[in-house]
Amino acid sequence: MKDNYKKAMEVWEVPEEFYEAAVPMYRGYEAELAAMFGRNPVSGQEICRLLKEWGKAEPERLLFESYQRNVLEKCEGNESGSTFYKMTDFYTRYPYFAQYEPEAYGKFSQETVDRLNAWDLKVYMDRTSQAALDIAAGKDVPMHQTQYLTLQESYDMMDTLGEEILILPCNCKAMGRCTEKPVNVCINKLEKGPNTPYDRKLGKILTLEETKELIRQINKKGLMQSGENNVLCNCDGVYCYPTKMARILGTRLHYPTSHYETLWDESVCIQCGKCTKICNFGAFYKDKEGKVKFDPEKCWGCTICSANCPKGAITLKKRSGK
Repeated sequence: MKDNYKKAMEVWEVPEEFYEAAVPMYRGYEAELAAMFGRNPVSGQEICRLLKEWGKAEPERLLFESYQRNVLEKCEGNESGSTFYKMTDFYTRYPYFAQYEPEAYGKFSQETVDRLNAWDLKVYMDRTSQAALDIAAGKDVPMHQTQYLTLQESYDMMDTLGEEILILPCNCKAMGRCTEKPVNVCINKLEKGPNTPYDRKLGKILTLEETKELIRQINKKGLMQSGENNVLCNCDGVYCYPTKMARILGTRLHYPTSHYETLWDESVCIQCGKCTKICNFGAFYKDKEGKVKFDPEKCWGCTICSANCPKGAITLKKRSGK
């Protein structure tokens, strides 16, 4: 590996075991810039001047692409009227690579993907597990994806976000290379400031009604609605980081918080099996005779089964104190 790449890996805080995997995530000129400036702010004009000096065509385009790919982020500088940038770290860059460069990410071996995901989950848990435990203990702690929402609650949340809503690829599913469920399902309030996906020209803008229809369709496909404030995640039980962390921490029902108890009336059930197909936790299953059964001890209270039961055999009861 060239010396500039080795120095850049240190700037990007890439674990040494991932040096080889990280190379396709960055371009040569980005390594040169990282080796030269570290994580210090640099004006866009200076970056373009250097790119031109290095013989790069269309330096303004290259600068924007590095920003779009989350190799660079906008920051405060010491000159008014200039846009300044600095390098992001590997933990920030890796999800963007998986989300927005799937063809390149698809060339990685499964063993490499598994190692990257294990490392990424560990960093995520190092940063968020205490907050999750605090929430599970009943403390009011700001954090993402703290609660499951019913379909109607998800619609109500959308009504607060405005008439245009931004849809992005789910980073958890993208990093896990999910193919069995929809990936473009991360729903965000349309923010337009520096370092937002909109400013990076990423994502797809939907109307309010289009967004509600998207939620309904992915709910049918077994994705669970969770979130608060300006972000609605549509998670599954395999790739979703908060769910993975909750399994490890043993915080079922408390983080993510479930506000409803699931009730199943076997006498009303027509044995269609829809609930067994969309349940992410095996709470609804078929026994050896092929009959639908429900194990409440495995239920996480995500509520999607109730929304998709054709006969209303699955209902929800508000938990006390929720």
